[in-house]
Amino acid sequence: MTNAQPGATLAATALPTTMPAVIFRGEGVLSLEERPVPAITAPDDIVIKVGAVGICGSDLHALHTPPTHPGLPGVIFGHEFCGEIVATGPEARGLAVGDRVAVDQNPPCGRCGPCRDGNGNFCEPLFDNPHLDIPWPNTPGFFWDGGMAEYVKVPSYFAYRVGADVPWEHLVLAEPLGCVLNGIGKAGVAVGDRAVVLGGGPMGLLTVIALKHFGVEQVILVEPAVKRAEVARQAGADLVINPAAAGVREEVLAATGGRGATVVVEAVGNQLDTAVGVAADRARIVVLGINNSYRANLSAMTVTIKELRILGSFLMRYTMRESLDLIQSGELPLERVVSHVLPLSEVHHGISLARAGEGLKIVFKP
Repeated sequence: MTNAQPGATLAATALPTTMPAVIFRGEGVLSLEERPVPAITAPDDIVIKVGAVGICGSDLHALHTPPTHPGLPGVIFGHEFCGEIVATGPEARGLAVGDRVAVDQNPPCGRCGPCRDGNGNFCEPLFDNPHLDIPWPNTPGFFWDGGMAEYVKVPSYFAYRVGADVPWEHLVLAEPLGCVLNGIGKAGVAVGDRAVVLGGGPMGLLTVIALKHFGVEQVILVEPAVKRAEVARQAGADLVINPAAAGVREEVLAATGGRGATVVVEAVGNQLDTAVGVAADRARIVVLGINNSYRANLSAMTVTIKELRILGSFLMRYTMRESLDLIQSGELPLERVVSHVLPLSEVHHGISLARAGEGLKIVFKP
């Protein structure tokens, strides 16, 4: 791959003037419209021809009525995207037209107090969102134009160069996998752990895959959907429990010799009580799932006497590079996670599949 020098370069070829794009209109509405192709406006901008863009659970939350995730009507939807650079500003150092890149949609600034303390997922400029009166990441696809279009513009520091032999639909998984790596890193997983993952959606399945990759011998998934359960088995889950057919705590205790799980990953957002119930003494519970309406009923006494550690995990914490290295290694069965690859014109069909739980990661190729 080539490296851009300071002061280079603009578009290698002329770009079209308009493009199809998926616009978030609020109150559960997406609209496929023509929008202007973005142009370089800041010295460190890059324009990317989108290779693939995925649907995240947060996208579905933004489409709830009323929404359960904030978003700004009128922006181009989609925050999980990757592609090829087609134009650069003069200060886009280390990047050139033709480079394939994955995008960290919530990169830390590297200069504020939290960043300097090693907590880039609490970056002050990132959370200084001008569209909200609460601290929240100012993410493309929610508050400024994202990747559900043929082209997208981002600052160059959002982009990571990647190899030519990795499918776009796998690179889309870099940020969700990075979030998983942040979570299980907090738990300090080890080979001897007994792990339970609550929820077999894309985040839960990526967690199963990551835990098995790092050598955790016993990984149990709790998931009611038959299709997702089968995919999880193919991806390495040692046991899948259907919570509609059996008592989860009883099944976990039976599978772990009565001891419970030493690591529990809650990947749904409304299962913290279950997580505490299946946890062994001194277990680590990682909460990845997000659900603003859920309130746990757990007993503080249980947390105390079992000496549990409950760990929240939000965004990535400098795990994008590790995630991309794993994806590019080819060692993870990521083909199990991506269930549908559709043209952007089928966005409403893809959203319907995701809402109905009929797919795992739904990916569009503009």
